[in-house]
Amino acid sequence: MYKRDNKKIARFILKNPDNTVTGITFVLGTIQNALSNVGKFMDGVADRGGDSIAMTMKRNGYLYAVEHKHVLHQALKVAVKHNDPVGAIDVLTNVPNLGIVKAAFVAQLVGLDVACLDSHNLDRLGLDRAALKFAKTVKPETKLKKIQNYVRLTQETGGSEYWWDTWCDYVAGNRGNKKLTTGDAVSAYHATCIIGV
Repeated sequence: MYKRDNKKIARFILKNPDNTVTGITFVLGTIQNALSNVGKFMDGVADRGGDSIAMTMKRNGYLYAVEHKHVLHQALKVAVKHNDPVGAIDVLTNVPNLGIVKAAFVAQLVGLDVACLDSHNLDRLGLDRAALKFAKTVKPETKLKKIQNYVRLTQETGGSEYWWDTWCDYVAGNRGNKKLTTGDAVSAYHATCIIGV
């Protein structure tokens, strides 16, 4: 699943700044939302831009991504070139509503070896959700250390491909994804929402 879908998604997001915004928008759409609803979220943004986004922080994140799309796109390209998930996450956490976990999801989407340890994955690991959060006022060196520890945790517990494939299997057919009945369908849905195929 990861090998098939992640490569397509990564190529798309890294192709140009507008596609980078699309990838970030997808991740914003997954926040407090069942994956199977993200397609409608993406359609709304495609039709009406930020005006379609009801949750203020998601709207602010989208507008920030649009305004800073060239910087974000270039930062992701550099991070991929240097295999630097920490650098990618550090830059992406400047996007409103992207903490370490969701910034890591964007980094995972572009092929970096890191994963989105969302509430499902934290429960699977038996970890407290608050452990991965940080205040926006935290010192840069403290933020960087938290990001480094997070990346190390995701890599030591299986890495990007493992977390992608097992998460897709884990959420398939659950309450929020009744129409996505297999891990394969869950994985492919990511590509459908982001790329449109």
